[in-house]
Amino acid sequence: MIFDKLERLIQYKGLNANLDRLIDFTLAHDFESLVPGKNGVDGDRCWINSNVAELKPNDVFERHLEYIDLQIPIDDGEIITVRPVEELTWSATDAETQLTQGPAGTPLDLAPGTFAIFFPGDAHNCGLPKGSGTRVRKLVGKAHI
Repeated sequence: MIFDKLERLIQYKGLNANLDRLIDFTLAHDFESLVPGKNGVDGDRCWINSNVAELKPNDVFERHLEYIDLQIPIDDGEIITVRPVEELTWSATDAETQLTQGPAGTPLDLAPGTFAIFFPGDAHNCGLPKGSGTRVRKLVGKAHI
């Protein structure tokens, strides 16, 4: 898992070729110019979703098996909590995105100007409100490992 300022996103190139393409695409585009929904970058290897997510307290963690997540808030942001996957109980499934419930994790304040990268195996709980916000506009990029 990586949590950093957006101005330093470029320094994380070299970790994965599809993540590199996603980073290049992200840095080359004005976030406001991306269409709502899926924005293609390189077929099923990488893309970026521009969406609005509802924020509400929840205890649902997710992890991915084959994709890296790049999450970037556009406006007010959200709280995302993280936990080591070994601290949670996962159902036996081969679904790419796996969900489970668990106790609160370590919070990340995903504010405008920051980003988070979650690798396969990083358990993260998204969509938690910060302050009185009830929605967040955000980009969620996917890069195949």
